[in-house]
Amino acid sequence: MTRFLPAIAIAITLAACAPPQTQFIASQRSAVELRAMQARVIPADADTAMRAVIATLHDLGYRITRVEPEARTVSATRQTALRMAVVVQPRDQGSSTVRANASIVAAFQESQVDSPEFYRRNFFEPLEATFGRALAALPATDASPDAPRPVAELNTLREREAAGRASAPVTATQAPPAAGAPAR
Repeated sequence: MTRFLPAIAIAITLAACAPPQTQFIASQRSAVELRAMQARVIPADADTAMRAVIATLHDLGYRITRVEPEARTVSATRQTALRMAVVVQPRDQGSSTVRANASIVAAFQESQVDSPEFYRRNFFEPLEATFGRALAALPATDASPDAPRPVAELNTLREREAAGRASAPVTATQAPPAAGAPAR
């Protein structure tokens, strides 16, 4: 039994070093309700719509954290607590579907925004202003792109350092110094 005590102590110590997992809390609304509040038809081709989405997010004070042109998705963060992901899908000639998905991040949890008013006032009305014309609701019979989940941004120095340590392979030359030894 005593030979297992050091192993247990090491396991507990390592578990304490692991960053806590953020719990995602999805909306309780139906997929049809979410789609109705998150998607609009844009009177523009997909490339023009992507540029307008990025410009609108910038105008609203978001910091663009990732753009994936092939997937036509944009992720952005505002004030470190509000995240937005937008996907653009081409439709028939000269129009596109835009779907936005927002989440609010708090201590160890991320909650999906499911307020129609939020999407209307905080994304689609400014997007309409960028285009200079009204956006149409997506017909219930039309397909809509899946709502992308916003990509997390590494906002704090601690988060960036932890991500750097996690992605760097540990080698013998990178091992931490022994207790009492000066750091290099």
